[in-house]
Amino acid sequence: MITNKSDITPDTKVADLLNEFPQLEELLGHFSPAFAALKNPVLRKTVAKVTSLQQAAKVGGVSIVEMINALREKAGQLPLGDSFCPGREEIHIPFSEKTPPATITYMLDVRPIIEAGNHPKDQVLDLANKLNQGDCMEFISSFPPTPLIDLLQKKGFSVTMLAPDKSVVRTFVVKK
Repeated sequence: MITNKSDITPDTKVADLLNEFPQLEELLGHFSPAFAALKNPVLRKTVAKVTSLQQAAKVGGVSIVEMINALREKAGQLPLGDSFCPGREEIHIPFSEKTPPATITYMLDVRPIIEAGNHPKDQVLDLANKLNQGDCMEFISSFPPTPLIDLLQKKGFSVTMLAPDKSVVRTFVVKK
């Protein structure tokens, strides 16, 4: 049965999905403990608005195909199949075992920005744009900032992060 609601695709924003299909929040939570953060109303108002399902799947370490098809099935939509993402750029989350060797020029803790209901994109980009070649900035968040990583990589920055430790994610941006 097809509904009159929007199709659920990898490009669907998490906030849009949950606004149109609130019954899918529990199913989304079953895919990864990382999605438990969506219960935080501040994160839901800020990060969920800019995070696509594909980015969320990558952060959660789950198959985008399985997640999309399960969400579509529960929403009464037909599955898209195994190859609905052909030619899409893979979002690469570059985890590292150690901090980069570059000296950290700027440091920004984005958690208070998010907790205040704002998105830290502008502050992160402003600092990244101030970097000289080879300089490094660090920003701290409570989850892997996939949309920001994707944006910074597209702008030509090298981005790595340490594995999350007690809900603290340290992300490093180096100007190439």
